[in-house]
Amino acid sequence: MGKSHVIDIWGETTADDGATSAEAIFFPGAGRDPLSDELMAVRGHLLAVAGGAAGRAAARAFIAALVPAYYAGGGGADGLRRAVADAEAAVADPAALDFVAAAIADSRLYLARAGGGRAYRVRGASVDPLARATAPAGAAGPAFSLAVPLHDGDRVVLCSEAPAAALGDGRPLAYVAEQRAPREAVTRLVALARERGAAGDVSVVVAFVRGAPALGRGRAAVLLALGAAAVAALGWLAWELIRFWQAG
Repeated sequence: MGKSHVIDIWGETTADDGATSAEAIFFPGAGRDPLSDELMAVRGHLLAVAGGAAGRAAARAFIAALVPAYYAGGGGADGLRRAVADAEAAVADPAALDFVAAAIADSRLYLARAGGGRAYRVRGASVDPLARATAPAGAAGPAFSLAVPLHDGDRVVLCSEAPAAALGDGRPLAYVAEQRAPREAVTRLVALARERGAAGDVSVVVAFVRGAPALGRGRAAVLLALGAAAVAALGWLAWELIRFWQAG
């Protein structure tokens, strides 16, 4: 990333009748990916929610194709476009598929969506419903956003159709900025969506954007002292070795 960030992510997909959700989600660390920290540092973090009338098998096939296509490509906006095209080709009826996919890279968010799912950027008390800017103008197929800038402390929320409809313009999401961890935020969002009438499958992914921790003055002073001690010890060892060989 242009500025070093730490991205904490969590997501859940649930059904209100105790059955298995027909929707599917992906985020790094979900337990189904072989992504390394080095790869994510270069390509960024990919988040996705998929569902719709196409069904669970199609949603899972879409994500199964989307993830490797994105990370095998160049990342960013172009990488996301190509990955979405590859993933749609893996689904028998992509027109029946709803999805929201976001790539976070270089302190920016790149968004792709089709159907009723939504994405939001939460910055303090301000909630920006990003999906509004991505609706295609007279064109079929998925819509793509321009780069959305992200700052330290921002929260990114992806919702499937049911919670997006329940949350409306996203104003109820303002409290997400107050949560300490994305898992806590996801749990509360799922409950809030149910309280506001979301039926069927509810899928939510939340990412917290944090600045990489910097060394404080105290820790920096300790490291400098340890470094100086190490240099001194090496110098002493070198001097003793010279004396040993001279005595021999």
